[in-house]
Amino acid sequence: MSVHALSLTATPFISSALASQTRRINLARSLKQEVALVSHFFDCKEFHTRAAADLHRSVFTSRSFVVASSPARAMEKGRSFLSMLGFGARGSSAAQTDPATAGIPHGPDDDAPAPGQQFAAFGAGCFWGVELAYQRVPGVTKTEVGYSQGYTHKPSYNDVCSGTTGHSEIVRVEFDPKECSYENLLDVFWKRHDPTTLNRQGGDVGTQYRSGIYYYSPEQEEAAKESLEKHQKSLNRKIVSEVLPAKKFYRAEEYHQQYLSKGGRFGS
Repeated sequence: MSVHALSLTATPFISSALASQTRRINLARSLKQEVALVSHFFDCKEFHTRAAADLHRSVFTSRSFVVASSPARAMEKGRSFLSMLGFGARGSSAAQTDPATAGIPHGPDDDAPAPGQQFAAFGAGCFWGVELAYQRVPGVTKTEVGYSQGYTHKPSYNDVCSGTTGHSEIVRVEFDPKECSYENLLDVFWKRHDPTTLNRQGGDVGTQYRSGIYYYSPEQEEAAKESLEKHQKSLNRKIVSEVLPAKKFYRAEEYHQQYLSKGGRFGS
């Protein structure tokens, strides 16, 4: 084949590739402008750096989406990234609250543990792995994953992933205090995640992944704060974990419950 013929044959493919790359570059520029605007609003250099890194991975390599092994997690990562950039379901039902139920999410967790048991609640990134860690603790009799600390009544998984409801993915642990101390549960919390990264654990980014200890009694509050102070001394970065009263717990969809122990994403 002559050079001329070869060039004519290859031209459509080259044009297509260039058009695709141009679209990516234009998208990157558009998102970069959004990052800059949001960064300016928050006046946060760390946000800008982190967002720019995620922007590069998402637009040019798509790694932050490919690493998700299930369609639900891939969709969540996409929503989390856009939420971090300031996109999201603005004005959607996810962000709206019904005046009749507005106070319920801010109320206390009104569920009751089994007789002789106590509740504890933790947020430490994606609740799948956190729940599995607590399932393996002797003295823990029950675990549930769900959403709390937000301002929308009965949020769905998609609502929480939109970044507009303020909820955190948490694990509520029911334990026998005669067999497992609350301090032991706190030790698992610190070992299970990085408490110095704000609204992020590994590749999972979004306010729903924030680090938090949610206490059910003054004794738990005191133990949590003492544990935080003690753990801070062993780190050279500031702990960003919130320590707050437990609020209304919204149990997550059934397929999230004990997800890894049931073999989800091939278990762990």
